Amino acid sequence: MSKKEFDLSRREFLLKSTLLSASAVATPFAMDLFGMNAAMASTLTGDYKALVCIFLAGGNDHNNMVLATDTPSWNGYLGARNVNGSSIALSLGSLLSITPATTKVDSVGTREFKLHPQLTGIKNLFDAGRAAIIANVGTLSRPISDKTVYRNNASWRPANLFSHSDQTTLWQSTDTTKRNYGWGGRMADRIKSSNTTPNFTSLSMAGSTTFLAGETLNQYQINNNGVPVPISGTNGFDGLFGSIDSGDNFTKKITTGPTSGNLFEIAHANVVQRAIDAQSNLQSVMTKTTAPIVPAPSTYLNPNTNTQQTNPLAVQMQTVARLIAGRNLLGAHRQIFFVTLGGFDTHDFQTSSQANLFARLSHAIEYLDTTLGSLVDVNDGTSSNMRSAVTTFTASDFGRTFASNGDGTDHGWGSHHFVIGGAVNPGKSTGDIYGTFPMTAVTGTTSYGTFDNPLDVGSGNTIPQIAVDEYAGTLAKWFGLSAAEVLEVFPYLSSYGSTDLGFMA
Repeated sequence: MSKKEFDLSRREFLLKSTLLSASAVATPFAMDLFGMNAAMASTLTGDYKALVCIFLAGGNDHNNMVLATDTPSWNGYLGARNVNGSSIALSLGSLLSITPATTKVDSVGTREFKLHPQLTGIKNLFDAGRAAIIANVGTLSRPISDKTVYRNNASWRPANLFSHSDQTTLWQSTDTTKRNYGWGGRMADRIKSSNTTPNFTSLSMAGSTTFLAGETLNQYQINNNGVPVPISGTNGFDGLFGSIDSGDNFTKKITTGPTSGNLFEIAHANVVQRAIDAQSNLQSVMTKTTAPIVPAPSTYLNPNTNTQQTNPLAVQMQTVARLIAGRNLLGAHRQIFFVTLGGFDTHDFQTSSQANLFARLSHAIEYLDTTLGSLVDVNDGTSSNMRSAVTTFTASDFGRTFASNGDGTDHGWGSHHFVIGGAVNPGKSTGDIYGTFPMTAVTGTTSYGTFDNPLDVGSGNTIPQIAVDEYAGTLAKWFGLSAAEVLEVFPYLSSYGSTDLGFMA
C-alpha cells in the first residue's frame, strides 16, 4: 500500500470513528428515543416514502425477461438464441401479455412486447397499472450515442466493462471518484434528518453493500428476523463472550462509561450503547409485527421441480414489510432497503436457472405489493394502503448478450429493469416502456449474428441509452431530494438532457 493510500484509509477510518462517536453521545437520551418516536408518530404518518432495491446478482439476461414479439424482432430473437441447432429461445405461446399493450413505433414498425412466462406476479402488477419497464439502462459517465462513438472514444467507456465486481460497484455507486460510497447511501446522507433515529434510514437484508454505504451514515445490516446480534439472556452477549453474569449485568459492564477517562474507551462505550439501544427498539418492532400482523409469504412453485418451496427473496421482503409497519415506532420518515437474489450469471443452463429465478422474483414482488395494500401500523393498529409510499426497483451487475453461447449467454452491458409501486407512472401513449428498446433483427448469417442495431458492440451487446444516474436520479427526485441534492449525489447527471425520466408520478 502506498503512503497516499494509507493516509486516505487512515483518514476514512478516523472520520467513521468520529461520526459513530458523535452520534452516540448522551446515551441516557438515546435510551428514551423509542418512546419519543411513538409520541412523534402522528407527524410522520402520511408523509412516508421508501425505496426497495432488488439486486439481481450475477448479471440478469434481460433479453429473456422482456421480449419484442413483432415479426422482425421475433425472427431475430430466434436466430440469435440458436447456435448449431441448440436453442435457448422461449416459445412465443408461453409468453405473458401485459395490459396496456406495450407498443412502440420505430424504424421496425409497430413493436409488441411480452414477459417471461414465470413473471405472472409482475404481469398482474402491469395489468393493475403499478409497473413500468425502463429499457436499456447501464453504467455510463457520459452519453454514448452509437458504436462509432464507442469505438472512437475508449476513455468514455466504463473501466473493466464486463467484470462482475467492477460493474457491480459502479452500478451501486455511479460516481467513480467515490467508489466506496453507494448512491443509496449518499441519498440517505441527505435525507436522514427526516428521521427521528437516523440508524433506521438505510437497511440491508443482504449484508454489507456498496449501494447503502454513506459518507456520513452507516447502513444497518439485519437478518430476516431483524436481529444482527441478540442482546440478552444466555444466547445474547453472555453467550458470545462466555460471561456467567445475567445479560443485563453483562450489558451494563460493557456499556457503562469507563473510569479511566480514556476518550477512545468512552467513544467505544457510546458506540456499543447506541447499537444496543437501536437493537432494543428494532426487536420491539419485530415482536409486534409477527404474523398475522404482517403475513408470512406463501411458498412458490419451482417450475423445474414442480414443487412448492420457500422463497428466500420473499422472506427478505417480509422483513422489509415488517420494518415499514413499524416505521412510526422507529421514527422513520424516509427509508432505503436493499435485498438481493443471486444466481443470474447464466453462462450455462440458462433456460432452467432463469425460470426458477424469475419465479422467485415475481412471487416476492407480488407478495410485497399485496402486503403493502393493507399494512397495519403497529403504532396505532390502523391499516392503510402503503403502495404509493413504497417503490421497488431492480438492479443488476449488467445485462447479457442477445446472442446465445449454446447453453446460456455471456456478460453484456445495457439491461432492462422493472419499477413497481403505486407511485409508478405507467400512463404513456406508447405503452409502459421508458427509453428506447433496442432493435433485435439479425441480418447476418454467422453463429452469433450481425444485429441491425447501431448500439450493438458485439453479440447483440447494446450500449445503454439510459444511464444508471438517470434511472436513479428519477427515483431520488420522487424520494424527496431537491434538484441540487440530486446533482450532488449524481454528478454526471448534468451530462444528460433530463434529470427525470418521467416514470414516477
